[in-house]
Amino acid sequence: MFSSKNAGMVDLSGPDRLQVFIRKVSETQELWGLYVDGWAEASDDNGKKGLVVWPDEQHARLCATDKWRQHAPKAIKLSSFNERWVDKLTRMRMKVAVFPTPFDGPVFVDAVALRAELL
Repeated sequence: MFSSKNAGMVDLSGPDRLQVFIRKVSETQELWGLYVDGWAEASDDNGKKGLVVWPDEQHARLCATDKWRQHAPKAIKLSSFNERWVDKLTRMRMKVAVFPTPFDGPVFVDAVALRAELL
């Protein structure tokens, strides 16, 4: 269930959602993606792909609609993200698409830069 405590986060600007994401993931030591036979991805205005992530299961579930309606929220341990995912995303020339909402797209961040913020 979507809690009222987090309800206002979907109304935040992209940069503010990025800061909430960093703070919350640093606290919980996990981030969330949407998964079904592969992880959900988004593309920026230049067509560059990014792995889509959220700070919690609730917000990931909120976006499991439309093109991601078959996807389900799945946790990613922060240690796994930092140790394995960042290098793989960098090799694949992918960004991290942070915290989209039903009303606004994600903030695209370089994986190495995001890892530095989350350490």
